[in-house]
Amino acid sequence: MPSYRMHLPIGDMRPGITPAEVMEQAELALGTLHVVEKRDVEAPLVGGKRIGRVVLRFAVDSSTWADEDATARQALRVVIDHLEGTTATIAPLFAVLLTRGMGGRFRPIPPG
Repeated sequence: MPSYRMHLPIGDMRPGITPAEVMEQAELALGTLHVVEKRDVEAPLVGGKRIGRVVLRFAVDSSTWADEDATARQALRVVIDHLEGTTATIAPLFAVLLTRGMGGRFRPIPPG
């Protein structure tokens, strides 16, 4: 089973929403599709600015390489739509990242 990570930058949160609730909702949305293997937060420098991101690691069922990546991209879209509808905006969009585990390292996969 190939493993992926989605990195989602959190923009504006809705009034009364906490960062913990954003993480909870992200995990809930992804969990409807795939097993969430790990969750984390990070704040990397992106374009010279520190960006807070939710990171979720998950596996997809084995099939063809292209289909696996397409499945991971669809999961990313589902989580983004869910978060934007419930807790927070995903921004900036250029900081959204989807990576695939390969040889012990995670490498970005191109948008589809």
